[in-house]
Amino acid sequence: MVIILTMPRTKLFLSTSFLFLFLSLPFKISAADTTAPTTTYVQSPATPDGNNGWYRSIVQFNLSATDLESGVKEINYQINSSGWNKVLFSGTLNQAPNPSFEDAGGTPSGVALWDATEEDAQTTYTQDTSTYDPGHPSSSAKTTTTSSGWHGINNKVNFAVAEAYSNMTASVSLKTQNVSEDAFFKVYAVSQNGSGEQTYTLIGQSSTITGTNDWTRLSLNFVVNAENAIGVYLDIGLNGPGTVWSDAVVINSSTISANTSFSVATDSVNHTVVFYSVDNADNVETYSCEATIKNCVTFKLDQTPPGNWMNSGAYREIPGPSNHHLYTYVTVEDLISGLSALTSKYQYQPDDKSEFGIHSDLLQCSSEWQANNWAALESGTPNDGDTTADLLTQLTDYCNSDWKICKTVKFFAEDMAGNNSTKNLCINGPWIKVRGKGIVRSNNIIDMLSEPEEPNTDGLIEAAGSTINFFTSERGWKVTNSPVPQTRSYDDYLSLVTPPTPITGTLPAATGSYLVDGNYTLSVPNNYDSNTFDQIVFVNGNLTIDNDIKTHANTTALFVVKGDVLISKTTDNLEIGLIADGDIYTAYDMNIREVSRTLSFRGIYSADHFYFQRTLQGTNNNYIPSEDFTYEPKYAIQMKNYFSKSSVKWIMTE
Repeated sequence: MVIILTMPRTKLFLSTSFLFLFLSLPFKISAADTTAPTTTYVQSPATPDGNNGWYRSIVQFNLSATDLESGVKEINYQINSSGWNKVLFSGTLNQAPNPSFEDAGGTPSGVALWDATEEDAQTTYTQDTSTYDPGHPSSSAKTTTTSSGWHGINNKVNFAVAEAYSNMTASVSLKTQNVSEDAFFKVYAVSQNGSGEQTYTLIGQSSTITGTNDWTRLSLNFVVNAENAIGVYLDIGLNGPGTVWSDAVVINSSTISANTSFSVATDSVNHTVVFYSVDNADNVETYSCEATIKNCVTFKLDQTPPGNWMNSGAYREIPGPSNHHLYTYVTVEDLISGLSALTSKYQYQPDDKSEFGIHSDLLQCSSEWQANNWAALESGTPNDGDTTADLLTQLTDYCNSDWKICKTVKFFAEDMAGNNSTKNLCINGPWIKVRGKGIVRSNNIIDMLSEPEEPNTDGLIEAAGSTINFFTSERGWKVTNSPVPQTRSYDDYLSLVTPPTPITGTLPAATGSYLVDGNYTLSVPNNYDSNTFDQIVFVNGNLTIDNDIKTHANTTALFVVKGDVLISKTTDNLEIGLIADGDIYTAYDMNIREVSRTLSFRGIYSADHFYFQRTLQGTNNNYIPSEDFTYEPKYAIQMKNYFSKSSVKWIMTE
């Protein structure tokens, strides 16, 4: 209940020594607030944008709270089982008179304390007790007109007190029917001079709605931009013919509306968001996720396509038509929404084709080539919701036995949310080996083209991304979504050592730090592999290596390179460490269809990108790696004298 007491307009009282001036200002006296606030939400996307009720993109929530009496003090929300989030508000005391139009009146507007802005025979103003904002029962103000121009209701006489140039907020719930132009609310400033004369200035208006709409909340943050302002009032209505219902009017001195936004971005089969508000009288809104749902939203989110491709290979039918007729297989996972039965097809690319597709007869390369078409799997199509599937192609002719380049098969997978992915598998393709129980680290994902029968490493696999494809550890150790560690550049390393000795030409086989200023083709003396030393070489350019580089078992030779490292196809053994700001190419001079030998590394290695360019002949790729790395812990021990800091990193593995 709200009581408005208005003093007389202006009275002038004279005496011999005093002049009193009484100005007309509304005073608002509120009964005790026993009604809890109401919170509504807008969810974006409004409905699932994936298949089978799944969201596939980040879900955004906007919570808006309304309290028509003491005002909103706080909005609280919780995402799943995490802690509660509290958003506080101030200055939210509602100064709107009769804000939910519960009190009827003898005014032309049909509701107490509000007046009709424009009266004519084509317009009716009434209190409507059958239609109201669901959060604020049990009445509204209804305006219906068949006339042109503006028709509305206003609290001009019972304005809200305000100071000039202050920040304020107003909001109204509107429902419309057949509004030919637009419906909205206007905000006017009330100014008064020393003589008590009042003037009214339009200082803002809300957004508009048109046509027929269910209850819509319109809000406006505004500045009382008028000199000598003593208050503000709203004019709520419509232009042109139509009907508008108004409810839940709020005018307060808050600088912002009582709303807050947040998003949910993690994949889960069961997200739950709950929320409630508290007003300044400490009335607490209720919420429930039980039988009667209130202020509780559940949904499921999967943004990640199927992945973690593994356990791949190919085999021939015995006896088979030829050694280039193969079955190909791979395993794929989707641990969130599960795989869809649409995970059911593959295509391939023979040597003589520039695109993927299939032959009309999979066993005859002389049959019609159908570019971009797909063939059905022989077996392995999952049931909807399966988390893993072992996919097997039909027996397929890859047209020749030239294994110098890949016979590439493309598998397709789709999950229940509608995310899909493809994976190219190189039959008899090259692979890498990493030994020494060190860490294989990628600051993105690990996505290899082919997979060996044996594990790729005996140590830890660590990736900043969520995917590790065709790369395994014999210990089963892997970490995904790992934070990217701080990295050091060429300049960082250079700043940690004493000024190195400039050199050109052949390196000395001696302990020390050296600097080559420019591109450098590595040249070492004959005793480089027999002497014992600890050496660091800075190359301010690209480093080219055209020959094998061997060192003594107790030697460390670390090359820190500003540019790229270019390793020739003729190089088979490198017993040095390489750290490059640029990229490492393992066979920069390799030609298409050319066969190479395994390149063996012994040391430590880091680069922006590794380009593994080698491939072995035929089935040699099945059992022999094209690049074979062995981690040497001696670099961490013997190089410590060059650098001032060392660190230990602990990682939880799965």
